[in-house]
Amino acid sequence: MTERFKAFRVHTIDAKAVCRFEQLTLDELDPGAVVIETAYSAVTYKDAMAARGVGKNVRTSRPCVTGVDLSGVVASSTDARFKKGDKVIVTNYKLGTEQDGAYADFARVPGDWIVPLPAGLTLYEAMGLGTSGLTAALAVDRLERAGLTPAMGAVAVTGATGGVGSLAVDMFAKCGYKVVAISGKKEQEGYLRSIGADSIMSREAFLENRAALAPSLFAGALDNVGGIYLDRLAARMHPAGKLAVAGMAVGAELTTTVLPLVLRAIDILGINVSRQLHMQERKRLWSRLATDLKPDHLAEISRPIAFEGLDQAMDKFFDASTVGRIVVEVGSKALK
Repeated sequence: MTERFKAFRVHTIDAKAVCRFEQLTLDELDPGAVVIETAYSAVTYKDAMAARGVGKNVRTSRPCVTGVDLSGVVASSTDARFKKGDKVIVTNYKLGTEQDGAYADFARVPGDWIVPLPAGLTLYEAMGLGTSGLTAALAVDRLERAGLTPAMGAVAVTGATGGVGSLAVDMFAKCGYKVVAISGKKEQEGYLRSIGADSIMSREAFLENRAALAPSLFAGALDNVGGIYLDRLAARMHPAGKLAVAGMAVGAELTTTVLPLVLRAIDILGINVSRQLHMQERKRLWSRLATDLKPDHLAEISRPIAFEGLDQAMDKFFDASTVGRIVVEVGSKALK
């Protein structure tokens, strides 16, 4: 394919990240056995960090098309597992960081990264979920496998208005749990209740009690924030409680005690959906996302933006104003 198409690339110029829309050909993209015509992508914190040069989330030696999530239609393939016209999903691996990613009309990726779009999801819904949905689904799944049930008590979700948090609130509620949404955004209480939260705990109330073993409140929890939030969740778990850890927006430092682990025998489960999650597990979780874990309020949690509005959307992740998921309308209307 020699025709040029639109792409959003990050360049490193004088040690600074510079983003811009450009016209590319397939030959200018990184190699891959499968060419996908992109329908939708999303904006994640990882994308925003890459666009603004925060951390080490994108290669610096040469320009990179960013975007770690995509859904679309196979345009051509030399991998026998995929054929032209197949609807597919790609999330994580090296997409958008070390391999040219989703923010382009076309992407080239290895076949080993691709999940067929499961029945029950549209291409738009797949990106309303994306990495955030996969993370929330893995957390629910692992907590269930660890023995958590709705009868054991309430489940807490920190960072509840974010992408992972919002989807987790919905999924836990759908599974019959009473969900306590922990958030510093008082103005979003109505939103959190509308997507399934049974009650809201303010950030101040949650952090107020600093005892190593505070009065127990939760049978299960998903921490999307890290730092002191993980410590306070651990201190608030019921005996034999289950705590999943998926994020570190506040920080990676861990300051806590062993008391909840020993005296209350709580379990702490790490959640990671990047390269460590095997394809068989990805497909199983995406199947659940299309069926029993498909959020009831996905339309409220996700909102679309035009491809042209991508750059402006990045800064919202740093001023903490983003709520839910941002879906990027990349491709032509013919795909949708």
